Amino acid sequence: MGQELTLHGEVARFDAGFTEVAPGTWAYMQPNGGLGESNAGLIFEGEHVMFVDSLWDNMLTGKMLEDARGIVDAAPETLFNTHSDGDHVWGNQLFTGARIISTTTAKNLMTLDPPKSLRAMQLGGNLIGAIGRVPLPFIGRRDYGNLPRLPLTHMGNEMAPFDWSDINLTLPQETFDDAMTIEVGSRRVELIEVGPAHTMGDAVAWVPDARVCFAADVLFIGGTPIMWAGPIASWIAALEKISSLGAEKFVPGHGPVCTQNEVDLVRDYFEWVTAEGISQLDRGIAPAKAARKLLLSREFENLPWASWDDPARLVVTLSTEQFRRNGGAGQLGGAARSRVITLMQLASTALGRKRAKAA
Repeated sequence: MGQELTLHGEVARFDAGFTEVAPGTWAYMQPNGGLGESNAGLIFEGEHVMFVDSLWDNMLTGKMLEDARGIVDAAPETLFNTHSDGDHVWGNQLFTGARIISTTTAKNLMTLDPPKSLRAMQLGGNLIGAIGRVPLPFIGRRDYGNLPRLPLTHMGNEMAPFDWSDINLTLPQETFDDAMTIEVGSRRVELIEVGPAHTMGDAVAWVPDARVCFAADVLFIGGTPIMWAGPIASWIAALEKISSLGAEKFVPGHGPVCTQNEVDLVRDYFEWVTAEGISQLDRGIAPAKAARKLLLSREFENLPWASWDDPARLVVTLSTEQFRRNGGAGQLGGAARSRVITLMQLASTALGRKRAKAA
């Protein structure tokens, strides 16, 4: 019997599908937590059913809903979108008749990043790769980390497992600010806004009777966090907030179910970024250059997060921090051009680190 593979064809490091984290409380897992391999949640009592997040396309979301029928054979009454990213939202249309809820900020952000924009990037992956191999003059005047020599067809390859052709963006009907309580039968679920952190509108679902926190993309476990909103101090504050709940288990947005120990490690990572990365920004070093310097250092290889997937996401985090310092409003990825440029820098840094390790 062969090994289970992820959506991206890697060997799975943890089980896919539903796993029970407490009575009536399940996590839906997509190993290994890479691009689009997001987690979701199921909370129920009797025939009262609530989901935490949908998935990135209708095929994946449909499979999740079908599998859920094997646990509780009742239609979802409530869907909570933890934030605005498509891999937690774009399957909403399959929750017919459900009450869909998010923070006010998250709902507003959903309208700024429609499926068609990423669909265009997916279809244009080969073209982007071709452009990446051409020494364009404007690229030569900017610090893109050797971008002219970098083939970027992998951007299209990374998006290949997903089908957004039939997505009808379905927005929440209800929004809240700060906090909101949901009743699932006699069970209480607290929705708590903790952003800005990963995005401007991040929120978590806290299930007190199960002592489970669905932390969404406030937590990346086994993978490097990526910050589009920030600042870093705000993400650390979000981690402190979820740590104060007294949860026994956390369901991250990406990666395996974890405990407070892993939450503390994510905080340690951001404190390291603050000490080593932001200090370089203070000296006028560009974010991409600062990230490359850290990731290619001998010291980095001895740190606990050196083994996390996608360490080059540090480029985005430092770019976002610089964006904030320059008075930027909203999210760094709010404009398509800034997002593509930053992702190109990320890809270049990742390739540079890969070559350095192979040398």
